[in-house]
Amino acid sequence: MSDNNARQENGLRIGSFAGAPIIIEPTFLFLGAYVLGSAVLDGGVDALRPAAIYLGALIVAVLVHEMGHAGVAQLLRIPSKRIVLTFFGGYVQFAHAPRTRWHEIAVSAAGPLANLATWFLLSFVAIEPNGFGLFLRSLLFISLILGVLNLLPGFPLDGGHILRAALSYAMPRRAASFITACIGLVLAALITLYALWAQMWWTMLVGVLLGLAAWAEIQRSRAPPQEPPSTTSNA
Repeated sequence: MSDNNARQENGLRIGSFAGAPIIIEPTFLFLGAYVLGSAVLDGGVDALRPAAIYLGALIVAVLVHEMGHAGVAQLLRIPSKRIVLTFFGGYVQFAHAPRTRWHEIAVSAAGPLANLATWFLLSFVAIEPNGFGLFLRSLLFISLILGVLNLLPGFPLDGGHILRAALSYAMPRRAASFITACIGLVLAALITLYALWAQMWWTMLVGVLLGLAAWAEIQRSRAPPQEPPSTTSNA
């Protein structure tokens, strides 16, 4: 996902891309602990190695996604301030929001399309039954899921940003935001309910947070527009 908020996080810098540092937030350690801990609880110590390989593939897939956003943004002269990996995935913090609708569409689509391109290319690779083959199979699966999920047309997913920008050609931005946020709320509810049924607790938490983000956008889109502050001058 892309993020235009001016948030500042501390974390471990692991490199840079498109002029932006790549940061791993401390909260990302909880994701690693969840993946590895769940595997050990379900399958014992023997499940630790494949879980670690899966976690590595997840990190690569998220990086590919965010680098897709940042790379296209750089081509469109939208500077990226940082690329961040978090407990819930990742985001790119931009110096400023895209200035045109088609820029917003291009930057938003770049992340999931980078994942789908990875999936497409790996689908032609002969994967051996070894540790690296397990990594490639995991990367293949995760790339497809990230690409398809993020193209769903509900805010705050990338597909929601794409739909909002497209709808803004035909209606006011606030109306487009309201529609995509409502779709996002429905999608978040479906994700949460499915995750609850399947006992996928991390996915359920992600669904809840997606729903909260969508609800907050609904409230913003329905709030009366703020008038610019009045200014006075002394004669």
